[in-house]
Amino acid sequence: MNKNVLITGISGMLGKSVYRSFLKSEKYHIHGISRKVDYSVSGVTMFYGDLSSADFVNSIDHIFFDAIIHCSAEVNVNLCEKDRDLAYKSNVEATMNVFSILKAKKYLYISTDSVFDGDNGDYLENSKVNPLNYYAETKLLGENAVKECTPSYYILRTNIYGFNKPIKNSLFEWGYSELNKGVELNGFANMFFNPLYVGQLAELIEQIVEKDIEFGVYNISCDDKISKYDFLQKIAQEFGFSSDLIKPVIFKQTDLIAKRALNTTLNNSKIQNAIKTFDFSINKGFSMLKKDLKNE
Repeated sequence: MNKNVLITGISGMLGKSVYRSFLKSEKYHIHGISRKVDYSVSGVTMFYGDLSSADFVNSIDHIFFDAIIHCSAEVNVNLCEKDRDLAYKSNVEATMNVFSILKAKKYLYISTDSVFDGDNGDYLENSKVNPLNYYAETKLLGENAVKECTPSYYILRTNIYGFNKPIKNSLFEWGYSELNKGVELNGFANMFFNPLYVGQLAELIEQIVEKDIEFGVYNISCDDKISKYDFLQKIAQEFGFSSDLIKPVIFKQTDLIAKRALNTTLNNSKIQNAIKTFDFSINKGFSMLKKDLKNE
């Protein structure tokens, strides 16, 4: 019998990627939630509504899911800083509703490396959290809500890259689009992370659903700890753009509306020990990215 899985935020970049990964295996009855009433994809039972509405979430509580993958979130850091009500509803109230009302064997919550303040880097799952902006604060409040609602959780702290159609303004999409046009870019040489391609995360999520690994918090990152400048250089290298277009600059907190952490690199040894055969390298991520971009 096929397993019932629910993907919230299925119309977003991560949700779409998770959907594709689960669809390929043909083991699942996929359910999706989106606020976009005109959004539909093949092989999915869709529900349309706002997860911050308990009435909406209650309308689907008759289904038991083998896994719920909670991808839905407001991830625009500056918008979260400016519209705190929206951020709280999207990232905290919605999470509380999903994890307290809906019934599942496994619950997966997608969190962020931004729960850390970036003073040290190489953070472990039990390192001290100290979010610097309201987006990160709401994601941490979401983590706490998850822990209060169920013991059957996986909290996945991560930083992802990928692309939307049409192209939006994430770091990869901005870098790729501008370099493709021959535009000079500034890259922060003092801001470090170890991002994972969204397709890698989607495949890993399927393995977590399938395998019997211990519940808890996991850092999900690539093995390569790099600066934002290095990441832009990687885009240029992989897609044949001129690396001379990218200039290293020093990030200053005054440059943006919301504070940013300088070093959110994650130690991913816990998930590596749990799923030993998975390739967490940035080279694997870019290989998948190039293939996916070509096929879109």
